[in-house]
Amino acid sequence: MDGDLKKDEAEFVADAEDAARLLKAIGNPSRLRILHELVAAPRQVSDLETTLGLGQAYVSQQLARLRAEGVVTGDRSGRTVRYRIVDARIEPVLEVLYRFRSAAHSGRVDKI
Repeated sequence: MDGDLKKDEAEFVADAEDAARLLKAIGNPSRLRILHELVAAPRQVSDLETTLGLGQAYVSQQLARLRAEGVVTGDRSGRTVRYRIVDARIEPVLEVLYRFRSAAHSGRVDKI
């Protein structure tokens, strides 16, 4: 990680802007919950609705945002659309969030 921190300023700015766009795209508790479900397997809106206890319109709205940002895609088969993660950065970001949560609950945030 230390090598990454020593990038030249222009490269760092470009990376920071890209990271900020990604974090803005996923920075909603419901979108994070949806992504958590999609990491396990592709899902239909109705699956996410049931699992997360959210309304169909709201789930669809959040998926549309994730789709517009290039985070997920929908694969259509007849009348069914199954959503899946297509941005390879999502799983590592979620893993960091899981580690952060675990460390925060154990009082060991310094061990992230």
